[in-house]
Amino acid sequence: MTTTLDNGNVKMYDAKTEELISPVTKVLCYGVILLAALCILSLSVFGLVLGFILLGAALLFLTTTKRVSIDFENSVYREYTSTFGVKVGEWKKMFDVKTITITSSGKVFSNNVAMGGAQTYSSSSKFNLNLKKDNYKKIVIANASYDEVVKKAKEVSALLNGVDIMDYTKKPAVVIR
Repeated sequence: MTTTLDNGNVKMYDAKTEELISPVTKVLCYGVILLAALCILSLSVFGLVLGFILLGAALLFLTTTKRVSIDFENSVYREYTSTFGVKVGEWKKMFDVKTITITSSGKVFSNNVAMGGAQTYSSSSKFNLNLKKDNYKKIVIANASYDEVVKKAKEVSALLNGVDIMDYTKKPAVVIR
């Protein structure tokens, strides 16, 4: 049985594991893009320079993500940061994976409005897919909805010769077959 992952290659896996900015910061970046467009439309030299600087900074924040690549055929992986197509991270030898785990991402974003505004919280409903050697060594290889994570877990388990999948979002934890 052959399993195809995200990029169509049977033995190569690449996925975004997390964005580096919160939802509130995203909204602010879109506001900065509008401000940059207004500056550029002013057609003054200062407006053009400022507009392109603001546009570049906002796009940099919006496109920077943490990712992971795993080459199952050569048993190597890399956790890297990607922005504008530039990948920064080094390849490492893959450890012996003992179990695949599914956990809740548990991210809570705090949005504090300045000058006496109410503080609000929002939480992520995403789940993490992890490859674990032991309690100290793990790689987060996906951050997605529960159904997507379970599907990827089964595909990766097949590539790793049937390594057990543990779902820690349930109490008590259950093995997924």
